[in-house]
Amino acid sequence: MINLKTYRKLIWVIVILLATNLSMGISFLYHKQQDKKIAEKLEEINIEIPAQQRTKFFREELNLLPEQVDKFREWNREFNRTGWSITNQLEDLRIEMISELGKENPDQNKLENITSDIGKLHSELKKVTIDYYLKMNGECNEEQKKKLNDIFLSMLKKNEDVKLPGGYGRNRRNTDNIN
Repeated sequence: MINLKTYRKLIWVIVILLATNLSMGISFLYHKQQDKKIAEKLEEINIEIPAQQRTKFFREELNLLPEQVDKFREWNREFNRTGWSITNQLEDLRIEMISELGKENPDQNKLENITSDIGKLHSELKKVTIDYYLKMNGECNEEQKKKLNDIFLSMLKKNEDVKLPGGYGRNRRNTDNIN
């Protein structure tokens, strides 16, 4: 039989374990809610630049003047033409690389040349993106510059890709972004 002293000790151990489990459960729920709130805030900050009608997006987000809209539209067209050209070249190189890798005896030198070409094209694409941004930034007032920077920062944090309008390019490929 259990004596009274042992019985009291067991009751206290049960109470302590129950309190510990209860506090851990409450703590877990609290932190889960905090994580959800943080995720919602990040989602609010995340700005999606639409692949199509990018000029309209910038006009609305930055409150562009009509003369700014015309310049943005021209820069957007130039960016799209150049970006799609580079994107298509990158896609061709990726296909070539996969084809070479699929061979029984892939040519290591050829693969190294392909990866080097991909790297150069990525660099060229980033330079085109920088040029596009700097042109727009140079046309903006201080308030618009801050908003433009927030838009690009959000876009790059999300995927480090710049979206191009879908449905254009060779064979109407379904490539939504530039890698």
